[in-house]
Amino acid sequence: MSKLFTIVFPTRGRLQLLEKILDSILFNTANLANIEVLIAIDSDDLETQEFFQNKLYCFVKTHIVERSLNFSRDYYSYLAKQGTGKWIIACNDDARFETKDWDLIAERVLNEYIGTGANIVHGWIEDNLNEYRAKGHGKYCCFPLIGRDGFEALGYVFPERIPTWGADIWIRKLYDNVDRVVDLPITIAHYCHHNNTREQDDISIRIANNQVGFDVEPTYNEINALLKGLRDAQKSNV
Repeated sequence: MSKLFTIVFPTRGRLQLLEKILDSILFNTANLANIEVLIAIDSDDLETQEFFQNKLYCFVKTHIVERSLNFSRDYYSYLAKQGTGKWIIACNDDARFETKDWDLIAERVLNEYIGTGANIVHGWIEDNLNEYRAKGHGKYCCFPLIGRDGFEALGYVFPERIPTWGADIWIRKLYDNVDRVVDLPITIAHYCHHNNTREQDDISIRIANNQVGFDVEPTYNEINALLKGLRDAQKSNV
């Protein structure tokens, strides 16, 4: 059965963080039947695999994958393709859902915004990093929401040319170009595990060693793919 929201993220060896984000989803989601959380676990990460053998969450589906340096292609976009959600949220294992009934709030705002048009939209979700953004990185959100139609038009959540950091900034720039950004009054806080603790675990090392920086721009083809999807939807409604 199709869901309303598909939440996707990779994890590795961060069991305490993992349990906290899953509990935050469990306690703050109004209707768990409307969501699915798809988690990528590396095939050699036996610790995390064992965690899910002993602790069951009815809304979680785990996917065992080969360890990759390209998070965008091999974790986020891969998981989104396996999901059924009308909207996709690209998340992290060091995030927390902090708004009670976030799913009902987001569904209402998104449906009002989309109307009968294409589900090509970027939902801007509040987080706790406004001070960081004020330093010059612009208005972007750590955990972007996108509509399934936009994902299908592009074929990915994030482009593989941006393997780690910077992909969230790219999403904002892309959807700004087609004027399809809506603010969502919900908060997913980012606890920035490796930034705050400076702990060099496997995830943080892979991210830091494979970043392309923050000067990331959408291509003409990416912008045009979304515009075409919007035009096609408009024609079908005439």
